Order: sequence, then structure tokens, then C-alpha cells
Amino acid sequence: MKKTVVLLLVLMCIMGVQAKGLKGKTIYLNPGHGGYTTGDRPTATINWEYMDTLSFYETRSNLWKALEVAKHLRQDGANVIMSRTRSGYVTKSQMEDGILNENQESHAIPSEHKVDKRFNQVETAADEYGQQQIVGLERIACQVDSIKPDYFLSMHSNAHKNGSTVNYLVMLFRGETGKPYFENSDKMAFTMWPYVFDNPLSVWSHYAADKPAVVGDISWMGGTPPGTPNRTGATGYYAVLKFNAPGFLVEGSFHTYDPERQRLLNRDYCRLEGLRYYRGIRAYFDGKPEKVGYLAGTVKSATEKMNHPRYTYREGSDDQWKPINGAMVYLMDSRGVNIKGYRTDGEYNGVFTFFGLKPGKYTLRYEAYGYETQTEEVVVEADKTTYVLPKLNRK
Repeated sequence: MKKTVVLLLVLMCIMGVQAKGLKGKTIYLNPGHGGYTTGDRPTATINWEYMDTLSFYETRSNLWKALEVAKHLRQDGANVIMSRTRSGYVTKSQMEDGILNENQESHAIPSEHKVDKRFNQVETAADEYGQQQIVGLERIACQVDSIKPDYFLSMHSNAHKNGSTVNYLVMLFRGETGKPYFENSDKMAFTMWPYVFDNPLSVWSHYAADKPAVVGDISWMGGTPPGTPNRTGATGYYAVLKFNAPGFLVEGSFHTYDPERQRLLNRDYCRLEGLRYYRGIRAYFDGKPEKVGYLAGTVKSATEKMNHPRYTYREGSDDQWKPINGAMVYLMDSRGVNIKGYRTDGEYNGVFTFFGLKPGKYTLRYEAYGYETQTEEVVVEADKTTYVLPKLNRK
């Protein structure tokens, strides 16, 4: 019997057959950026001014996405390595020590701006898993090259001119379109695309579920020459992708599209994006589906359009309707018993979420001051996210 098992294992190795699922796989996650500096994409929002740590920073939203991905991957038995697991600001002296990418501008946060002391940390100490916090792009690439993970994912949001109505998803691998510099990097991105594109809470300006923007970084930048190799000898356009392992970078949306930036201030909205990344990674490794389902939506006015200088929306889209701050969303079971409640935040996004639900029929009740109460029935399916877009009438 033992000889038979050994023989089968040997045959599997010879034939290149890999076990299905995420168990034992090494996944490297890079939440883009890491500090609270002028180089970390600070942008003013409706409630907060530029450089206020409660306003938008890619640092924070990218980390929220990555932490959600890591949680699900670890539950499936994967070995997850993250370049960082917390956020903080990086000072000029730290940049001079080589912590930051040489192309990233860095300044200490001016004293006249608010600084949330919870984030006043240096990104070099070990996290709870004993892994060093790294924000320098070349250092991340060198670490990936030394680890040789089964999968690499760098999470970001893109930028255009502030107030632009451009908002799309793009996935970039090292190399040229149709010619990845490391095999399977493009296949990983193509597998993930339909999962990440499935986001009815946002408004896409380009591409489609069956027309993906999966491209090589050299081609995306107009055929820019690869440039100087990094310490591992890898060439390419994006410093964080200069390694010899399968993986890619995803720009999940445009934070310069005002409504999307307001949504990215909501941690649960970012968690939903992380959940979609997890599904894409799991699909690539042919992992098992989850037994629970998810429910998400946005509560908005049925008659009032949004009107604010920091909220330019795509004409005729769902983003024209005013998100309702402080709305209560009650989740009730088939007997009408309240199970959970969710209050929308004050950041003009109207987002609400319910995670880890048992599949079945539920009823949602929406209540908001000055608006008529509304209910609707929904069906939650295993391993899927059910999206709803309720619009409430003024009393």
C-alpha cells in the first residue's frame, strides 16, 4: 500500500500535476504605498481637506483590500506574505535610508495638518507574523524574487485629473501585451478580471466583463524601454513588478473619480474589492467555493441629485443620485426577525454591507430621517455577493 502511494506521488511530480486549491500555496500581497505623505496620493474629499489623514490616501484603502484578501486566503490554507500590514507615514530621513522607492516624493506631514496618532508609525518593524514592513518598491521586488511565491498581487487605485469622470479597471503584468516576461502572469490576470469587474456599486467608463484591460506594463506605457535592471537583474516599467515570479498589479478603480473616492473612504467597500480579488486568486488555483454569501448596496435618494464641487459624476449614471448619510439598513430573516443592522457612514457614499451570511431569503428595511421607509426581499447565494441599489423617496 505504501509503495503504491509513493509511486502515485512520483508520477504526479513527473507529470507536473498539482493539487487543486490554495492549501500550501504561497501568495505575496502588496498593498500599494504605505505612508501619509505627498507621495501617497492624498486627495481632498467632501468632509476632509488635502493631507488630512481622515481624507483619502491610497495607503489606507489599499491596505483594507489586502487584509480582506489575506484573511480568506489563510482560511483556505495558503501561506500569505504581505509587504505591510499597517499604515503610517514615512519621513524624509527614512526615505534617505532607502525605505521608499527612489521615485516617490516624501515629506514629513506638516504640523498644520491633522495627524491621526494611530497611524504615526514607522513601517520597518515586524508585524504580528514576524514579517518586516516594507514600502520601498525595489526592496519589495527583491523580496518577492527571493521568496518565489506561487502568486503575486499588488493592489492600487489609479489617478487622472481630479474631478475627471474616467473610472476603469486595469491589470498590468511585467512585459508586453501577449508576451509576459514571466509565464502565467497574464493568465492570472485574465482569470481574475471577471470577478473584479463585477462591481455594480461603481460606475465603469471603459472596458467590459468580456473585454478586459489586461496588458503588459511596457505596452501600456507606449513601448517605453525596460530601462535599468534592478538588483535581481529584472527589467520592466514598474519597479514593484521587477521580479521573476508569476504576478501582476491591479488598478482597481480611479480615486480621482469623485464618487469612487467617497466610496473608497468606506472600509467595507474596500473589503468587497478584496473579496473579489480573493475569488480571482482562488479560481486560478481551482479552489473550493465558500459556503456563505454576501450582501451589499448603496442607499440613495430617489429624487435628489448630488450637488457639490468635490462630487463630479458621470451624467446619467447611478452616481447622480444623492447618497444618504446615516441611513439604517436592517437585515431580517424569513420570519421578519431582525438579524443585523448597518448604518451608512457620513462620507456621501451610502454603502452598506453584510458579510458571511447563510444562503437563503432575507428582507431588507431601509430607514432614514426625512425619507419614506422602504423594504425589499433579497436572495443570498453561497459564494456570491448580492447587490441592491435602493432609492428612497422624500417624505
